[in-house]
Order: sequence, then C-alpha cells, then structure tokens
Amino acid sequence: MSGGVASPKPKDDPFSPWRFAKSEASKAVIKEALEDVQRYEEHHGLRKRIRKPHDRETFELTVEAILCDLMHHGLRQRPNAIYVTRSNAVLRHRNRYRPRVYGKTFPDVLDKLATPELGWIVQEVGDGDGRQGARRTVICPGKRLLERMADQGVTFWDLGFACLAEPIILKSEKVGFWDEAQLIDYSDTEETGRFRREMREINDWLRTADLDYGTFRGDTNPIPDTSERALRRIFTQGDFSSGGRLFGGFWQAMGKDDRFDRLVIDGEAIVELDYAQMGPRQLYGMVGAAPNMADLYAIPGFEEYRKGIKIVFSAMTFHDKPLSRMPRGAGGKFQKGARIGDITEAIMHHHPAIADLFFQGAGHHIQFQESQMMVDILRRLKSQGIVALPIHDAILVAASNQQAARQVMVDVFSDHVGLPGLVDVSSTPSG
Repeated sequence: MSGGVASPKPKDDPFSPWRFAKSEASKAVIKEALEDVQRYEEHHGLRKRIRKPHDRETFELTVEAILCDLMHHGLRQRPNAIYVTRSNAVLRHRNRYRPRVYGKTFPDVLDKLATPELGWIVQEVGDGDGRQGARRTVICPGKRLLERMADQGVTFWDLGFACLAEPIILKSEKVGFWDEAQLIDYSDTEETGRFRREMREINDWLRTADLDYGTFRGDTNPIPDTSERALRRIFTQGDFSSGGRLFGGFWQAMGKDDRFDRLVIDGEAIVELDYAQMGPRQLYGMVGAAPNMADLYAIPGFEEYRKGIKIVFSAMTFHDKPLSRMPRGAGGKFQKGARIGDITEAIMHHHPAIADLFFQGAGHHIQFQESQMMVDILRRLKSQGIVALPIHDAILVAASNQQAARQVMVDVFSDHVGLPGLVDVSSTPSG
C-alpha cells in the first residue's frame, strides 16, 4: 500500500440545461433515446394517456438537455460527475433563472433514462444539496449513451448551446459558514436593463471571436469547450452595487499553465494583463488620496511576507469587524507565532489615509467598481476590434494587442478610480 496522500476527489460540475443537438449525428442519438423511453413507458404501463403537446415538448427538451450535457461532459474527458437537483422546492418554483427543462417531471425523466433496462445515464441519488456534507444527486453518461456517441461519431461541433441563461444574477447575503447565497428573483429596473444590454453586447462579440485550444497527441487531460463563452455578472449581498464580477468563459476554469501553453486568440499566443495593487489603490481613490509608497503591500516588519499581507489586506476590506483569526490561506504565509492583531495593526498604521475603510465591508463596493471597470474595458476594446477574455481584474489578449489593451486598462482605471492605473503584463505562467 502506498504511503502517499490520496488525490482529492474532483469537484462535480453543475448541470447545464442549455445544450441541444444541432447536427444529424447528435439528433439521431436523442431520437433513439426518446423512442426508448416511450417504449419503456408503454411496456410497463406507466402512462395512461398521451402527453399534451406542451408537456410532450417539455419532455423531449428535457431528455435532449440531459443527454447533450452528458455527451458534452464525456467529450471533455472530465473525471467527475454532473450534479442535478431533485428538489420539489426548486423544480416547482418558477423564476427568471429556472429553465423550462428544470420542471416537476425532471426527476422522473432522470429515473427512466437511468433504468438498467435503458442505461442511457448512470444516476446516484443524493440526500441533499451539498451543504454540511450532504450528497448531491449526480449523473454520468451510461453505457448506451457512450456507445451511441461512438457509433455516430459525436464531437463538440454536434452540440449547441442556447445562450438563454439570465446574464444578470443577484445573490443573497450569506448568513453563516454553511449557508449558500440564494438566487433572488428581482424586478427589472433601468439599471438592470443596462447591465443586461452590456453583457449581451460583450457576449455577442465573444461568440464570433477566433479562439482555439491546442491539444497534444495522447493527451488525457480534460478538454475545454471553446464555444463556452457566454459571461454572466453575479451581484452579491442582495445589492446591485455589490460584486458584479464576470463568470462563465471556458478560459476561466483553465490552469494558468494551460492558458499560456494552449490558448490562442486570433491565431496568436496570449499575454495576460493584470492590475497591480488594485484593491489598495481603489481604497485610496475612495478617499481622494494618492499613496506615497511604491508597493502598498510592503508593510514594515512584514516585508518578507507579501503574499500573506495581500490575503489579510483583502479580508480586512470584506469583514465588518476586526479579524480574530488568520483568514483562510494566510496562516502558512507568515512567520511562526505571528498574531493576526499585530498584522492588521501594522497595515492600518502604514495606511492611515484609508484606515477608516477597513472592517466596514468596503470590499463589496471595491469588487463592484472592479466589475464596472472590466465591462468598460471589454466594450472599449471591442470598439477597437480587440478580443479580450476577462478573469476578474485581468484580461487575456493576443500578443500583438498588448500595448493597446494596456493603454485601455490604464485609462479606465483613471476614469473610475481617479488614480493612474498600474498594469502588469505576463507572457508566461510565472510572469
């Protein structure tokens, strides 16, 4: 028996209900599955009457969405599963986020596709939504689905993505450690309408971009789907002036090494442009002051522990009361015996101009301002014909567009914050 530490189980992916069969090959797979389910229902006397037209359409869309997402999952060579919900509280409640296929008959469709007699999917029914150790229900491609995919030669290009998901998402405030922020079904305003138009403009531009991902012969690593480009803005704390970061592009889930080794924009290698010392400089902008030190994370007495200082600094902006313990990820980045109170006091003493902003929850406003800047950057670069892929406060662009993109980032920071923007450029994972 090996004495090594076992690798952690890969995190399961959420079910994406927006995939559909767009080619004759994938449509043939779905057609066969629908016929199988219908014969199964007839053989076992599970339906006393024919489905009404609307119900039949929903049933067919549900089967198609489940199998297409599992085919997509299989093509990506992912070692994990896809988690779904069987909760009546979720499936019977209509809101702007819930797709049509996520209805009250969803669990029944899963159960029929997973019967040993059909074998289209493999399902492990859970007992909760993943909180406090509860197991989620997960699904994987079944033997029948894998065989039909091989028979039809299904590839990524045979699967479509409807891009109908709501791009403006509002989440509630978390109450406790195990609490998950809930989606809020908000009413539209002029502001949310503007946010949505901006995201659709950006997503329409990215949809036509020339993006590619290099693979190597014999490569068994998970493969991203370069058609997954639709971004969404997620606002937090139940407030459209909190958070707002952009999520959803396939490049965001890639490791940094893979981005530089494999990702190609407009046929070119990429560079990453990243704001330097962004959070601290935003705080100075909020109070209308200019910092008089070159490195805002170089705290006297802790100069050798810059990585730890960055983590503590960020935690001080998001918390609404002084820290009583090291924030997650910071403990191993300071000398043994270092006390969190001494560290936070040193940071505040070194930054008296912004000391009153710590422990006030200002981080949520900072994050919103950051997201506003990113939307502005992407739209300005689009007006110049430049494709940029966002990763929170950084962007990826083709190497030839480095200078133009950097200038846009500098200008946008100055416009929003009132201070000159500092931008680092990396062309390798290590920078």
